[in-house]
Amino acid sequence: MNALKRKIKILELLKEHESVEVAHLTKLLGVSKVTVRADLDNLALKGLLIRTHGGAMLPENLELVRVLANTLEEQKKEKYAICNAAAGYIKPGMNVIIDSGSTTVHLAKIIRAMDITVITNSVLVLQELMGSTSVELLIAGGILRKPSLSLMGDYASYVFDQIHGDQLFLGASGFSIEKGITSTNIIEAETKKHMIRNASQVFLLADSSKLERMFIANVCGWDAIDYFITDALSSAHSARLAEKGVKVIIAPTA
Repeated sequence: MNALKRKIKILELLKEHESVEVAHLTKLLGVSKVTVRADLDNLALKGLLIRTHGGAMLPENLELVRVLANTLEEQKKEKYAICNAAAGYIKPGMNVIIDSGSTTVHLAKIIRAMDITVITNSVLVLQELMGSTSVELLIAGGILRKPSLSLMGDYASYVFDQIHGDQLFLGASGFSIEKGITSTNIIEAETKKHMIRNASQVFLLADSSKLERMFIANVCGWDAIDYFITDALSSAHSARLAEKGVKVIIAPTA
């Protein structure tokens, strides 16, 4: 069995079982452990799996993957209101990191005329801003995750480690008042962590439909968030986040 067929078989097994072991693959594919490990390492570099001790696992639960083309139309009014509020914090001359996602792309539409530098890993943010004559763009390259049209992985993380952002506008798949912010993809979550480390202020932009939705990959706790902009949140939840040092901003949708 050649390398391509082996990798296809490995990915098929992963989709079926969500994890695989080197010892099992060695027997199944009839190759050495060295060859199996090389195949797994190659697939990991492409963002198709996560290497574990003795094997590999899927970077996300495929049943939970939501394609960006669909999520862009969900809570559209709320997302625009959130981003409109966020844009009010951006000042000329700032270096602004914009995360990928269905919410943050609306921010790009609002700030096209601003005299700022934007660093992003989002293909859609790039498309929105590439024609702007005032916005300087820096793109974090990497593995393209097609469901979210985001660039992620070691290459993207390296770019974020080389820059300083005055502000980061972070997206999320879900958030919990007690447990923090999560993502559906482990590699994408790791890329977000590098954004957070290299920003002076972190703004979480997430609509209320994501409340208490928890996914496989931890992004950060609330201690990493300075501002949380959303469309609705109970006074009890707002007070709990205030105790954690987070300033909650409710964006009007009317």
